[in-house]
Amino acid sequence: MTDPQDNITSDMHANLIRDVRWLKVYALVTTVALGAVALTAARSPDSQAELTVERINVVDPSGVARLVISNAEQFPLPRLGGKEYPRAVQPAGIVFYDAEGSEVGGLAITDAEMGNVSALAFDYPNYDAMGMVTRVSPDGSDAVAGIHINSRPPADLDVIGASKVVERRIAIHNQNEDAEILLADPQGRTRIRLRVDQHGEAGIEVLDADGAVTFSTQDGA
Repeated sequence: MTDPQDNITSDMHANLIRDVRWLKVYALVTTVALGAVALTAARSPDSQAELTVERINVVDPSGVARLVISNAEQFPLPRLGGKEYPRAVQPAGIVFYDAEGSEVGGLAITDAEMGNVSALAFDYPNYDAMGMVTRVSPDGSDAVAGIHINSRPPADLDVIGASKVVERRIAIHNQNEDAEILLADPQGRTRIRLRVDQHGEAGIEVLDADGAVTFSTQDGA
């Protein structure tokens, strides 16, 4: 004679197997459906393809700013050694920071009275080290593009003190199709000038500390 308890156990086992199969089917269907939804959203014209903001702060895990993208109105002041300093102009662009939160360079786009100015700069710990600059006057009659490399100020000076001792050592620029390379001594005095003007005339000059020309290729022409 069959034990009624065995029949109950058998029925429960069958029901359990059926439920597990339905769960597998449900999971598969749900996964496929979610994948289809995600794919549709990715291709949808209503998806977030653009981000419109006035400023973006990128920070490290400790919250220190490492990069800022901003318009002119929200552009941050220079920050060095925990202090903020005024800017001569208020550009839009990008600012790079080191792990201490001090500015180490940036990209600036400025619309000023002097014209449209674009600059890419990288800094010493306490002052500008080098920069690439373009400037076009408001009426377009004057334009210059160049690279400047500065001397390195003593490390114990703040940015105000450094600004009083830093000198431009190397300048490469093209102004209205007059191209020049200028090499200066530690006091910022131009000592060698290489030039090719807009008419194709080339020349090299060597200058003394007082700015007098001591050698010129044009003298021997």
